[in-house]
Amino acid sequence: MNTTTATRTRVLDLVLVGDGEDIAALTAIARHAGALVFRSAPTAAGPNGDRQRVFLRLHLHHR
Repeated sequence: MNTTTATRTRVLDLVLVGDGEDIAALTAIARHAGALVFRSAPTAAGPNGDRQRVFLRLHLHHR
């Protein structure tokens, strides 16, 4: 009989604040790693609206 054990998963919620290029780069890294579960729409952050805020939910797989 073959048995398999499920990989333990942890959830990490992140709030990223920065310019669009930085957020796009970090989102691409998380997506490429297979960890990205959710990404919110960007909202304005900062007094001049020059920065954005995005919420990311990542699943981190432990081996």
